[in-house]
Amino acid sequence: MDNILLLAQALLIGFSLLGVASAAPEMLARHLLTLAVATAGTIVFALIPPRWIISAAKWLFFAGILALLLVLLVGSGPSGYEVKRWLRYGSLSFQPSEFMKIALVAYLASFFSRRGVDYPIIGPVLAIGFAAGLIAIEPDLGTALFLVLLATFILVIIGVPLRRLLAIGMLVFVVLASFNGAFLEKHKYIEKRYIAWKYINLDPHLLDDMGKEKAKEIVDKARQSQHSRLILRASGPLGHGPSAPWPTTLPEAHNDMIFTTITYASGWFGALMLLLAYGVIFARGLQIATRSTGAVSVMALGLTGYLTGQALMNITVATGVLPVTGISLPLVSTGGSSLLIAAVALGLLHATSRQALAKEAP
Repeated sequence: MDNILLLAQALLIGFSLLGVASAAPEMLARHLLTLAVATAGTIVFALIPPRWIISAAKWLFFAGILALLLVLLVGSGPSGYEVKRWLRYGSLSFQPSEFMKIALVAYLASFFSRRGVDYPIIGPVLAIGFAAGLIAIEPDLGTALFLVLLATFILVIIGVPLRRLLAIGMLVFVVLASFNGAFLEKHKYIEKRYIAWKYINLDPHLLDDMGKEKAKEIVDKARQSQHSRLILRASGPLGHGPSAPWPTTLPEAHNDMIFTTITYASGWFGALMLLLAYGVIFARGLQIATRSTGAVSVMALGLTGYLTGQALMNITVATGVLPVTGISLPLVSTGGSSLLIAAVALGLLHATSRQALAKEAP
């Protein structure tokens, strides 16, 4: 296994335990078990030859699409929202949108290794659009948008011509345009999250012309981001430790907002170390991609973009730069599916590193 990636993963596991111990100590025992299973997943997938994943890429993608269709039919979600994101069987649950991140990376790696970067990409465009559309219908616009951005990142880095990238841009526009009107009317909380973000960051007088009831709803939606910023400012250079009282409440402090929790416990220095761990994964992942060839190189690039790009998206939400999306912090936030799939992605990155080093050894 790759020692540099192992060091980064160990740091993230430590920060994950710190965050859960600070925000939800009653969940710590279960989270330890989840981390143990996820770490075992990293080890198992680090031993799998990358070519096996590439050869099965089409079937992995089809399985992901079927799971996304199934979750729309029989899935479940948070109470109080018309949301379907999980497939449940007894006490077990699985989130197909998390699996699709790896499946899409493998599919794109397989496609472009066979067709080249200047081949008509209508197939990948339709695949990306269909997968993102199914996730958006759940609705999970944050993950759908991230999937499109991840695919775009891969296509840009591997050198797909600009005229073909414009097709992806048109796809994003069509997907976003199709979720106006009736969709936002049905899922009002999505629109309210955006208005709340706009109220905090761009227009403090936005609520002046609204009715009292709607303005109160927007203020309630804005509270999570406002409280997160307050806690981040109050963290100080060295933090307050895991058991210190908080200056205010913070919803989802063990999950979506765990970056804020870790920062308050370990300080701005701890937050910098957390960012450094993701920076190490990003730098090492790009190094592995440049040392690899063909589909393995593209897969290493995609896995790196997935782990670090999602981390960036989560942290920008915690700091209020982006609206609340529900995106987790990879390898750190609680949640079985997100934690396990991120650990599997890191395991596959270990596998690509081993193959790259084996080629260099002679």
